[in-house]
Amino acid sequence: MKREAALAQAPAGIAADAQVAIDEPTRELEAIAKLRAGGRHEEADKALAEFRRKRPDYRIPEAMWERVKAR
Repeated sequence: MKREAALAQAPAGIAADAQVAIDEPTRELEAIAKLRAGGRHEEADKALAEFRRKRPDYRIPEAMWERVKAR
């Protein structure tokens, strides 16, 4: 909620950049979840490892983790 309020008050360019930064990890995780759902586990494992390498401090939400974790 605080993030949304800050974005609403930020200048348009800054808000757009912040939204892209927020959405990029989500898009990557969605792609990994689709690989898992399609049974492409080896590709999903590699993509998840790369995601973790690029974003070691990113906390994957529990619901998303259930969709992307190794099987």
